[in-house]
Amino acid sequence: MTHSLDAWLWRRGIGHPVIRPLVRNELLLTALFLLGGGAIFSATPWFFWFGVGLGIMTLTFWSLARFFLRAGLGEYSTAFLRVVLLRWGGRLLLLTGLLYLALIVCKAPVTAILGGLTAGAATALITFAVASRNARR
Repeated sequence: MTHSLDAWLWRRGIGHPVIRPLVRNELLLTALFLLGGGAIFSATPWFFWFGVGLGIMTLTFWSLARFFLRAGLGEYSTAFLRVVLLRWGGRLLLLTGLLYLALIVCKAPVTAILGGLTAGAATALITFAVASRNARR
């Protein structure tokens, strides 16, 4: 399953050998919690909202990876900085809207959303460390 997901990510521009496992693991963990949490939503919605927090982090890492891998690692100019800041602001607005919908409109538990956001960041850091170590070997 991971090979087909890696191929799918490759076709979408995420070809870096260290970044691809990071995004792949984020996607798999998010899918696990969203599908599992959706299945038991009536019993406890906490796991679903945990998956929503993971999804927000996955979306953030996905968009950053696609942008920086497409832009290349050459000289950065002032115009590039403007584009980065504009895209970051757009992602921040999207994140704000998603959090507003989840917390205020849908009355999601704050601990579940924060737990998902934290788990997404921790998963990314751990995967990056392991993939970087394996890439050096």
